[in-house]
Amino acid sequence: KFLQEHPGGSSIVVPHLGQDIAEVFEDEDYHEHSDVAHSMLERYQIGYLEGAQVRTRSSKNKDLSSVDFDWTRPIIFQIGKLGNNYNEFIHTPQVLDEPARFFESDFFEFFSRTSWWAVPTVWVPVVIGVLAYTATLNIAPLAILLGFVAGIFVWTLLEYTLHRWLFHLDEWVQFSWWSITLHFLLHGVHHLLPMDPMRLVFPPVLTTLLACPIYAAFRAALPEPEANCLLAGGLTGYMFYDLTHYYLHHSGKPFLSYFGELKTYHLNHHYKNHHLGYGITSKLWDYVFGTVLYENSPKSAVAAKAKAA
Repeated sequence: KFLQEHPGGSSIVVPHLGQDIAEVFEDEDYHEHSDVAHSMLERYQIGYLEGAQVRTRSSKNKDLSSVDFDWTRPIIFQIGKLGNNYNEFIHTPQVLDEPARFFESDFFEFFSRTSWWAVPTVWVPVVIGVLAYTATLNIAPLAILLGFVAGIFVWTLLEYTLHRWLFHLDEWVQFSWWSITLHFLLHGVHHLLPMDPMRLVFPPVLTTLLACPIYAAFRAALPEPEANCLLAGGLTGYMFYDLTHYYLHHSGKPFLSYFGELKTYHLNHHYKNHHLGYGITSKLWDYVFGTVLYENSPKSAVAAKAKAA
């Protein structure tokens, strides 16, 4: 089962099946495994070989063994009780034998899960409809095209901005049950359960709630035709983002080297340093804002920037 859950994809694990992986696992030149990877490995331990030397590994992570959390019960009403342990808890990714259950009610549980195909199914018709309607307004086809492309570019900045300054308010939401729970539903769940395929892409309702104020800002600054073009381009950029994000987590070895590099980059954001590497579809704005996560970046964001400089 872990073949499907391995963050780097099954293609990395399969060549070593039936072999002693101690040397490969510890070889930092081959791949530096994080503290989280070591903790995942412990879940699959069945014992020690007789006479084997038992090695211990120190971790800088906070000890969460005393945290009262029961994975056998619905988790959504437990999350808010974590208080000051919330940030550390969600950044200790879990690989579970069965998907975590959020709600006791089957009705609410159904709506807590979203398949990847829901993204194009819902939003492609919306984009086509917006463009078709806009074409009936007093605007030239070339202007529609330019506005559409501009919307895609605007999305790349929104992707970075939302990820860094909204989704990663982790340390700032620990003051109440409601703030923690809302943040968990928005993004915390993805860092806690990064390989859960049904809780990765945005539910259409949540996308709508985020898109409405953004479109309102477009309309406040621009006439309706131009604002509509930006909206259509932005939604197209969003679809590419969400589908790319899903692909980075659940592909084996990406068929293009570009996506292979993005996969490594994004998984490092999850498992090594969530304070850096906010770009999903590109590193453009990470370079602009100085938050590039390099392969050999240390876990401290400050140290990482100093090393990069």
